[in-house]
Amino acid sequence: MALVTLNVYDIKHPSNPSVTTAVESLNSFTRHALHVGGIFHGAVEVFGDEYSFGYCDHGSGVYRCEPKRNSAYSYRESVALGVTSLSPTRVAAAVATLRAAWSGQSYDVLGRNCNHFCEAFTEALGCEGPPGWLNAFANGANKTRMGVEHVRSATEHAFEEAGRAVSSAFRWVASAASFGSGVDDDVRESASEHARGASDASEYESVKGSETNGDEEEEEDRDGGEGA
Repeated sequence: MALVTLNVYDIKHPSNPSVTTAVESLNSFTRHALHVGGIFHGAVEVFGDEYSFGYCDHGSGVYRCEPKRNSAYSYRESVALGVTSLSPTRVAAAVATLRAAWSGQSYDVLGRNCNHFCEAFTEALGCEGPPGWLNAFANGANKTRMGVEHVRSATEHAFEEAGRAVSSAFRWVASAASFGSGVDDDVRESASEHARGASDASEYESVKGSETNGDEEEEEDRDGGEGA
């Protein structure tokens, strides 16, 4: 069993102390006056070692250093997180598991940062998690980013759907116009055929009638001649 401590740092400029002082003042104001957290670096101390997470090109982003002495940041304060029932061996195993899961390239300043690592590590230790203010700024900004991305994605999807609908409508109209034109042609062709048929029938009846009248006249002439 061992005490677990959260060590909190302010972001430090590597060569400009005035920037570091400005960040410290800003963090104090946003945390205590506005209650929206700040830009903090968090690390978990257990069994005399401090563990945190950061970006790197290769390998794991999880690293160990001497408690409260991370030279890349400016130490601010510590917060007690209770105790862990894990032995040093089991803590080392938990750290090894986190090292494998938290690669340096997976670091994201808003969605997967050092304070998210502290949450995961304290969960593995079975102790109290970091206070909400530690990562409130990043979490709030990440929700805003996700909301913007969701709206953008939804808008793009809506435009794509509208484009497909318009395209389909144009294809339908073109198809309907082509089909209608074909029907009109068929109707006209059918009417022409009927008209030609009617004309041929009429001409046939006229010729047939003429032939019948001629036969009748010839028969009358013969009868008249015989009578004389």
